[in-house]
Amino acid sequence: MQTEYMPMRTSVTKSDLSTSSGPLRASRQTAPDAGGAAQPDVDCAGAIDNPYFLVRKRGERIETRGRSTAEFGHQIPSTTHHVADGIFAHWHWDGTRLAVKNDRYGFYPLFWFSPPGGGVCISSSLVSLLEQGAPTELDIEALSVFFRLGFYVGDDTPFSGIKTVPPNAVFEWENGKLECHGRYPQTLNATALSRDEAIDRYIDLFAKAMAKRAPDSDAFAVPISGGRDSRHILLELHRTGFEPGACVSALDNPPDPNEDARVAAALCQKLRLDLVIVNQQLSAFSAEVRKNPKTHFCTLAHGWYLALADSLNGRFGCVYDGIAGDVLTQSKFLNPQLDTAFRTRDVNAICDALLSRQTAGYSGIRGLLKGDLKAAMEPGVATKRLAMEVEKHLDGPNPVASFILWNRTRRAIALAPYSLLADIPRVYAPFLDHDLFDFLTTLPSSMLLDHSFHDDTIARAYPNFANFPYVDKAAPPADDTKVRARFLADAARMFLLKRPSGLMKNLLPRAKMLTSVLSLGHINPWVSPFILYLDQIETLMEKKRRVPSD
Repeated sequence: MQTEYMPMRTSVTKSDLSTSSGPLRASRQTAPDAGGAAQPDVDCAGAIDNPYFLVRKRGERIETRGRSTAEFGHQIPSTTHHVADGIFAHWHWDGTRLAVKNDRYGFYPLFWFSPPGGGVCISSSLVSLLEQGAPTELDIEALSVFFRLGFYVGDDTPFSGIKTVPPNAVFEWENGKLECHGRYPQTLNATALSRDEAIDRYIDLFAKAMAKRAPDSDAFAVPISGGRDSRHILLELHRTGFEPGACVSALDNPPDPNEDARVAAALCQKLRLDLVIVNQQLSAFSAEVRKNPKTHFCTLAHGWYLALADSLNGRFGCVYDGIAGDVLTQSKFLNPQLDTAFRTRDVNAICDALLSRQTAGYSGIRGLLKGDLKAAMEPGVATKRLAMEVEKHLDGPNPVASFILWNRTRRAIALAPYSLLADIPRVYAPFLDHDLFDFLTTLPSSMLLDHSFHDDTIARAYPNFANFPYVDKAAPPADDTKVRARFLADAARMFLLKRPSGLMKNLLPRAKMLTSVLSLGHINPWVSPFILYLDQIETLMEKKRRVPSD
């Protein structure tokens, strides 16, 4: 069944947005997964067909396998930096030397491990590396941070032997020797501009960043939320005369009140543009099953984003993403307490402040872990690893933004545009334009603490939208009773007859699932989504143990 969604354009109705791969219709899509469904397929190993390349020495002989050259993302020539602008990664093997290059920020994810014999294996997929023999020993310190914060820091992954390629990496292998280290942008001094002058500079540099990323056809899309970053992009495109092939917003499952879609619809109506609103096509459980391997088991977020990705992948040559705009100019993480903690340079106090933000989520995982993973719950384990990363971000005008951008934004948020939208050639990130980024990182936290800097920038640049509302943060959550019941029912189908886990306790979560099923969904206790994450990790480990090493 399909319920019709009225197009948002008042003069011309364009309800069928045709592209080379087929139409994207401007209507609400009802979810075919809303009823009963078969047990989700969690055998994620092998489900992602991503290239890899392995090189190593066997005595005096060099052995290789996989794709010798691979390129991802897009590059934009830069006149001010030695590395190209844009978000990209690539590797090339010339017969004696492997060279890996990536963007200035390391936002396009690449993973690597070192096999026996002084070699290296690289891939755009963590799962692919496991299939090529990467060790499956868990990184307890990295997981301890992940369980508490919801993202990995530095170059960590769930597995101690697998790392991400660092930002703007020097990464070369030749004759059995590997050199690998990142190059972060130089820390700049705080700007001497006044707040008004800084806003004017922001407006100018953002316009130039967008001009460098002007679409070359109308086959481009702009995902729209109810926030600042995507609005800034859309208004600048509109100002310069570019009309998207589609503006797209996705609904999330309850308890999300879906303010984003409501505000996006009103904005597009004012601009006389159509808006495609995509409903969730998968249950929350099924979305997690698909999302975890696609995001390399590096985030719990983005399950909702799959519906948006499915509506865009293969249909557009270009998409705009507002990544990093919030953290650099109006971050929800920047508050006086955390800013003060960073200013004192008291690493333990900073770690405590960061970890205290997620105490509610961590309480669910504490009662779930057993075996080797119990060590992740020990006091001080997460702090030890987190402190090493915090120390890299103590200097600069806005140290909170520095820590969040190089860790949460790079390691978790970037996986939406640069893993889930892997079938789109160019996912532009204008807020990461080199010149704009360098300026925004000079804004002192004192200029941003009132959380109005980006609002005021947009209002000044586009005065007709100065008073246009953003999402209502006080909007009441939607009733998630059915979503929780469905999650527990899907989990019960998978776990109740499954053999006991070696990583997780088995009795309590299964009792909760059974309670929900027997009550016909009237009783729905909370079960942490980590249960699925850890089960998939364990499945990968077991599959690796069954495959003989070469």
